[in-house]
Amino acid sequence: MSNEMEDSDAALAEESRRGNAKAFVKLATRWWAPVYRIAWNMSGKTSFAAEVTEQALLAGLRSSEPWPPSGAPFKTFLYRVAIHLALKRGPTAVRLKPWTAHAGSIWQALEQLDRLDRAALVLREIEQLSLEDAGEILGTSPAETRMRAHRALLYLTCLLGQTSGLSMSA
Repeated sequence: MSNEMEDSDAALAEESRRGNAKAFVKLATRWWAPVYRIAWNMSGKTSFAAEVTEQALLAGLRSSEPWPPSGAPFKTFLYRVAIHLALKRGPTAVRLKPWTAHAGSIWQALEQLDRLDRAALVLREIEQLSLEDAGEILGTSPAETRMRAHRALLYLTCLLGQTSGLSMSA
């Protein structure tokens, strides 16, 4: 096995499933921050994000199916698991002490978004994923993903414009 193959996500996941702790640590280290960022952007809570991240990483290693389970790249599979875990947990109330007045307004506006729209926004605007990748993660078409992300941006723009007293007209 070449070094490139040893370091691939699929190979590490397969080794982890076989009980190789070093492979699991390498895989978890590689993907913890990106998955955590998605989970945190879905909730704004560190405990929620840590739980979702841990569950998503473990889910990729529990399946007895050949790797990857859905035929998707590991990143797509892992992001999909994280988003669906976050959506499954239901609405979360963000109780952050805003460091600025605008941060509080942003979190209040984000809490009002439909959760799937928020997920589309996170994947497209924060994670900068393609419409195809984001759609695959969400289980929607690229067109629906674009519509959801756009709707979320418009909604946020309107809400934040109202709370800041900005005029939305030209």
